[in-house]
Amino acid sequence: MSPGGTGGPRGSRTSGDWWSDEPAGGGHRPPAATGAGSRRPFGLTWWGRAWVDALEHRAALDPGRLARGRSYARRGAVGRVQLTAGLVMAPVQGSRPDPYTVTIRVPTFRRVEWERVLDVIGTQIGRTAALLDGELPPEVVEDVGAAGLSLLPGPGEIRPACSCPDWGEPCKHAAAVCYLVADLLDADPFTALRLRGRSRDDVLTALRARRTAGRPGADTSGSVRQGRAVDDGTVPARSAYAEQTAERPEPPVPPLPPDRPGRPAPLAQEPPPGSGIDPGTLSALAAAAALRAWKLATADVEATPEDDATPEDEPDSRS
Repeated sequence: MSPGGTGGPRGSRTSGDWWSDEPAGGGHRPPAATGAGSRRPFGLTWWGRAWVDALEHRAALDPGRLARGRSYARRGAVGRVQLTAGLVMAPVQGSRPDPYTVTIRVPTFRRVEWERVLDVIGTQIGRTAALLDGELPPEVVEDVGAAGLSLLPGPGEIRPACSCPDWGEPCKHAAAVCYLVADLLDADPFTALRLRGRSRDDVLTALRARRTAGRPGADTSGSVRQGRAVDDGTVPARSAYAEQTAERPEPPVPPLPPDRPGRPAPLAQEPPPGSGIDPGTLSALAAAAALRAWKLATADVEATPEDDATPEDEPDSRS
């Protein structure tokens, strides 16, 4: 995890600002985990448990760091958790006086993907009725899967960041916030939809519009799909190639590469002590990668007549 200043965005420190997350003495430490809260579970409802299961078994995060995050969450070290589309934010009290800032990002669905999800849900009369009644049945996870997507996060979809100096991913502060998302889902299961980009009102409004218009999502005539393509300003590749046109436009010519390899930017700050990263070696690797990329970009990949020649039609000058 990239480091950053306490309470500010990452990359704001200078090379001399690195320090240990555990001061030798006299530093602020989170309260000890004691009493009933020291072993309290996360995920008291189906949705909360589903989030924890995805966090621990599907998201491909370090289980050791998740365990440290659970301890931090149980200690009460996490402040107010705020959630919006694709983003969770919270302050976390670490071993220093000022709390760290944690952000957790989850990819949101694009508009056309949400249309697919709503199409599938709209064909389920009981599911639609439950949603309009303010309930989010667990079967919605299967509906989203039928649309080719995953409502709960999968590998690489939980992207944590923290202003602490720990380069691990996730650090214990970010892992603690991940666990407390389960509390939000316990309180309001529609939080799962919000993380993917649509609020409860957005989803219910779209479902009511489908029901009112008499199109519960079943695409039988192709008009709904065609309308979405026009609104989105795109045409599916299969449809475009299926059209019989006299001429197709030539693809644009890519820009020419520069006349010399690029020079890697200098490091904004030195790697932390004990990281095992040598700045000189890192710069050399970056320069070598830039040179190799330039050579690949400037290489003549078109075959020459000699390359295409067969033994029977080789030039006489080679005999």
